[in-house]
Amino acid sequence: MAKLKRDERVCPYCAETIKAAATRCRFCHSDVTPVAVTEPEPTPEPKPERTPAPPPPPEAGVEKPARTWRPAVPSLEEVRTFVLTRLTLVLAVLVLLAAVGVGVAWWRAEQGTSAVAPSGSLVGDDARTQVLVSAADLTQRTLSYDHKSLKNDMEVARARMTPSFRKEYDSTMAQVRDNTIKNEIVLEAVAVSSAIIKATEHKATVLVFVNQTTTAGTGKNRKQQLSQNSLVITLIRGEGDWAMSKLTALG
Repeated sequence: MAKLKRDERVCPYCAETIKAAATRCRFCHSDVTPVAVTEPEPTPEPKPERTPAPPPPPEAGVEKPARTWRPAVPSLEEVRTFVLTRLTLVLAVLVLLAAVGVGVAWWRAEQGTSAVAPSGSLVGDDARTQVLVSAADLTQRTLSYDHKSLKNDMEVARARMTPSFRKEYDSTMAQVRDNTIKNEIVLEAVAVSSAIIKATEHKATVLVFVNQTTTAGTGKNRKQQLSQNSLVITLIRGEGDWAMSKLTALG
């Protein structure tokens, strides 16, 4: 289809090209409404830009306006030097801190097992941990035994007792031996937590919380009971390991 001119249009009845201002189609003779043709407004020509006149020369005795300050932009080399300087300082600080940490770790490793405060209290972390571990272990040995291996269990417990406490232990076990074997009793003590009350290089008092399970009989006649006890344990150390010196049950 040919492109319509500005003063032409299509007849709505026969689709033939007719004048926009026509009131009757010259092909199908149908009456049509004329359409007004709007002339486009002429595009104004651009005006030539006027070149501003140069400012007049300053008169004598009149101060020139101050120039606006602008920060100087550092060169790439200056930025690089600044960054390298800062990185060097940071690395130096990190190396110093690492050296201090190594020194502290070495000192603690050397002093941790035997550090003693001027008051005589044991302050080394490793030494205090050893006290807590020994208290829990010796408590479990003393309060745990099985009717099937009673003799061996007693020997294991007695090996880490002071002579005075060993006599007290033997006396107590002599009273319960027959009943333990007859009723097939098994005692199992588990130290759930502990805390140092006082500790020096050769003597320590520790609070130990113990769960003790007592099982009597086997098969259908088997009975079990759980008790929770709070004990104060006294430990003595000579040249070797810590040994049980006293056991007191709190009410």
